[in-house]
Amino acid sequence: MKRNYSPREGELVVCRITRINPNSAFAELVEYERTGMIHVSEVAARWVRDIREFIKENQYVVCRVIRVEGDHVALSIKRVRHEEASSKINEFKRENKAEKLLEMAAKSINKTPQQAFQEAGFRLQDEFGSLSKAFEIAWKNPELLKAKGIPSEWINPIVDIVKKAYSDKIYELKAELNLMCYASNGVEIIKDTLSKVVKENDIEVKYISAPKYMIIARGKNYKEIEAKISGVAESITREINRCKGDCSFKMVEE
Repeated sequence: MKRNYSPREGELVVCRITRINPNSAFAELVEYERTGMIHVSEVAARWVRDIREFIKENQYVVCRVIRVEGDHVALSIKRVRHEEASSKINEFKRENKAEKLLEMAAKSINKTPQQAFQEAGFRLQDEFGSLSKAFEIAWKNPELLKAKGIPSEWINPIVDIVKKAYSDKIYELKAELNLMCYASNGVEIIKDTLSKVVKENDIEVKYISAPKYMIIARGKNYKEIEAKISGVAESITREINRCKGDCSFKMVEE
């Protein structure tokens, strides 16, 4: 359910491009009952001759809120790092799934989605930060819902739905690495670095084609897997750079 208030300055938001002008674009803030404007100077870090080379109508993008003045929301695409955009999209997908689960819980007790949010959903978001986080906690510690003041008629339906949805879920996250090492034994350095990562972190490594590699992490806790794969990629980057090489990585969206 969309929020009927404005986002905060500096917040990352998922947007759908609705209209493109020569010097600006308008976008629907998918999580809010708001629209925003992206000036051409905020589309890309380099000079933009034609804004349509970078964005298209109905395209989904992650933006940073740079200014809020009443109902006017100024947005930026260029101020969002690739890693931040990937993380935000993943968070958005998890929240969408959680909203659907809340609707399923509501249906099981003959309630509407609107009643679900008014009676339980907004309280869960306030207490836990997001529905997805609240549901992860509900799966492991249902008693905490009661302690946080969630109405008793909602607790069992929520817990039942969440347990069915989360009990066997295995998350898989991937990061693509570009590895180059200019030392005389550069190939050995790359192999040794990746072998060490596999041994110490339970990470799968796949060779794509020089200089690209893929690292893959799996587990039941999304946040832990996300932090793990990001940490491993950063560790590899530091080690390769230390050994006279270049390394960059990006999270891979499924």
